[in-house]
Amino acid sequence: MPDPFPEDVLAAFRDVHARSLHGFALLLTLGDRPQAARLAESALAGASSRVGELRHPERAAAWLRRHVVRGARTGRLGRRAPAKRLAELGADAAMMRALASLTLRERAALLALEVERLDRRDVASVVAHDGSALEDLLRRARERYFRAFVEAAPGEVLDGPTVLRIRAIARRHMT
Repeated sequence: MPDPFPEDVLAAFRDVHARSLHGFALLLTLGDRPQAARLAESALAGASSRVGELRHPERAAAWLRRHVVRGARTGRLGRRAPAKRLAELGADAAMMRALASLTLRERAALLALEVERLDRRDVASVVAHDGSALEDLLRRARERYFRAFVEAAPGEVLDGPTVLRIRAIARRHMT
């Protein structure tokens, strides 16, 4: 059995990953703090014996999130946090309703790609899909998220980068 990693190496690994992993788990579980904490801690504990092979921060981030997703699939999701707690995460009610409309895997893929900005190969690792299966999953996730968000926040004017791009395309083709 190999010698365990020094405590300072494990502490550094936790420092790099714990906060963002917990945030991912919170959004994945729709704000269920106890479950998110359990999932994140389980992933970090599982990684402690693999720190040597998880040296690259992005590969480690993907491995940790895959562990969280697997744990969430076997647990019960359903308790949602009050809106006040979700606001602490930077998520409003419409965003949480839209996230809740997604399957666990769709939510994980969208969070990993759009929120965490992981590379596509890392997103593929997180959700155990690659190639066209990953692209289909992301397309479905975006469509379902957008539809649910618009239903949850009717009449709001959204001026994010995607909306601005759509408006520019519409102007080119409709004028």
